[in-house]
Amino acid sequence: MKRKPSEQEGTPSKRAPRQDPVSCELCRRKKLKCNRQQPCSSCVTRQLPCSYGASVSSSNISHDQPADSTRDTKAISDESRVPTANIVVARSDGQISRDRNESVMTADWLEKIVLGDRVPTGMRATRRGLNEPSKADVKSPGQAVAGNPLSISWTASSENPATVQLPSFLPKKAEAMTLFQYYNKYIDYLYHIILPDRVKEQIDAIYQAIKDQEQLNLNHLALLFSIIASSLFLQLSIESSVHAEACSREYIFLTGAALMQSNYSAYPTIEGLQAMLIVAHNLSNTNCHPSVRAVFVHGAIVSQAKSLMLHCIDSPQFEKKADADMMEVELKRRLWWDLASYDWLLGFLSGPQENTYLIHPDHMNVQRLANIDDTIPDSKEEHSLPTSTPTKMSYSLERLKLAEVCREIVDAIAYENLRGREVSYDKILELDRKLRQAYDFPAFFRLDSVSRHQYASLYHHRPAIAWQRCLLHQAYHSRLCRLHRQYLIRGARDPTYSYSHVVCLQSARKVLEIKRIMDDDEPTFMPPSSVVWSVMHHVFMAAVILLMDVCFNWDDILADKRKEEVLDACRMLSKAQQSSSTVREGINAMMEVLQKHWKVSSSKQSAVASSPVINSMEMGNLARDLSPTTESQTADLKPSLTDLPSSAMDGTGETLEDIWTEMLDSSGNLSFDTPDWTGLLTELTNATVSY
Repeated sequence: MKRKPSEQEGTPSKRAPRQDPVSCELCRRKKLKCNRQQPCSSCVTRQLPCSYGASVSSSNISHDQPADSTRDTKAISDESRVPTANIVVARSDGQISRDRNESVMTADWLEKIVLGDRVPTGMRATRRGLNEPSKADVKSPGQAVAGNPLSISWTASSENPATVQLPSFLPKKAEAMTLFQYYNKYIDYLYHIILPDRVKEQIDAIYQAIKDQEQLNLNHLALLFSIIASSLFLQLSIESSVHAEACSREYIFLTGAALMQSNYSAYPTIEGLQAMLIVAHNLSNTNCHPSVRAVFVHGAIVSQAKSLMLHCIDSPQFEKKADADMMEVELKRRLWWDLASYDWLLGFLSGPQENTYLIHPDHMNVQRLANIDDTIPDSKEEHSLPTSTPTKMSYSLERLKLAEVCREIVDAIAYENLRGREVSYDKILELDRKLRQAYDFPAFFRLDSVSRHQYASLYHHRPAIAWQRCLLHQAYHSRLCRLHRQYLIRGARDPTYSYSHVVCLQSARKVLEIKRIMDDDEPTFMPPSSVVWSVMHHVFMAAVILLMDVCFNWDDILADKRKEEVLDACRMLSKAQQSSSTVREGINAMMEVLQKHWKVSSSKQSAVASSPVINSMEMGNLARDLSPTTESQTADLKPSLTDLPSSAMDGTGETLEDIWTEMLDSSGNLSFDTPDWTGLLTELTNATVSY
């Protein structure tokens, strides 16, 4: 039946003809999204002429920014501009479980949360992302100016790393240089593995190549992306760890994509290795996209360094030419020793790499680091300055000394640890002696009042040295504490191990003292030390050591003074919670686990107290039962989140102090029938942490 004409009115009989293209010629050719302005944002970013062709009249070009524009081209301020990330983050939360009967279980668990961007995956999924942190009171130089954010609505990691158009994700040159300067001032002093003047020339070359429409050096591009990732993560972590994680994820992906497109695995370069090391040092490569994750695995970095023959720079078969660039050779030594130090330090930390390392000292021939800045003196024969002269490499030299001792510790105790045997206490004392021998710093790295006054002017002109001084002392005291902590409780009751008990307490107190120096002394840490999770990790570890000692000696004559000492450390953590969302999430995650197991142990002890007469054998069985072995056994003991105070996870200083006070007040009810806190702390080792 035919339809009436009136019913067909307004219904087109066929598709309207296709309109002329409205994107500019560059965006059409490169298949980029054009915002249709004159000039468009893509051409402005690349500093290229923007042409729409004769077929498109100027009246067809919209000068209004569309809602779905992919890039905002507003200029950043002179200090910096930090992206307010609207990136969709796709995460996969992995879980690992470790079952070890050691007395160091609390510390092992805490050491697994070393980087801030690992913390959210160590928290329950129902808690992640629920409480978006408010704007922090503490701001670092280079932080975004309110009202002038760079709105990021693109997701690079959704594309194929082998074909993604890398130049399209470059920031404007002014932005890139600002982030590079931020990296030089606040990040590079820890791992000085670049030559700033050389990298600046490489960044200039990148943008010049874009302007001239020439081919880019993808390894230089990877290095720039890694620097941007590090700078943005540190800046954004102050306000929002979610945004910091999202931005770093995108730029790590771009770093990996640039390396893949350059065929870096087959043709490695120094710049590519620098990019990999920057990601490994400053970011969590486990958070990056799976398509590029393998690029940043520690073993892959070591393999690429060996492909560059860095492990045999000074072997006779590789004689250096008379006209060789000696600073280039020294840079290669820096990269190798930085990687070796990193490898050996990892061997004495909890995780899958514990008790092992990849670089053996007998399988390399590389001269020691020269104590110089970034230029070779006129005398090339002996260009290294005395260690008493502060340089950019002074910190790296001391870090290498610590790493070598950590390697010796692994060599000495790995055999017993991997077989579940107790290490001889005489061996522990010998390793303690080696650590203390390495704890002999140049005068400008010492913390005594005389040295601090003597080098006050040096710290004012070179604040990085003052910061390195504090970080070095924290690192040494943390390792000393780790070496002895399995004897902390045992040493309080057995004079044979009393030295370890004293060392643990002294080291914990020293870590807290160093944190006070960071906060109170000049020059002030920038960014503040309270926003750096690795620093606050040491503080939390020290607080737990002191807490354990108070709980074991709860009836000591100095118990009240020790409780106040613990609460002082708790107040440091409370202050840090208010300074950084990343630190807040880390502390909340650890407090949730710690408080939960504290209550479990208390309920177990209450059951013991209410039971009839229990003989020694039954008490021993009960002590072993304090460690849940099956999921069904654990289910009845675990308090739910509703059992905790509603504000236990909100990061307020008062609540955190209340929780620690409650634990201190209930310490007399805890059971310490075994030499260690195995019963209370076993499940802490099995906490859900993503690697």
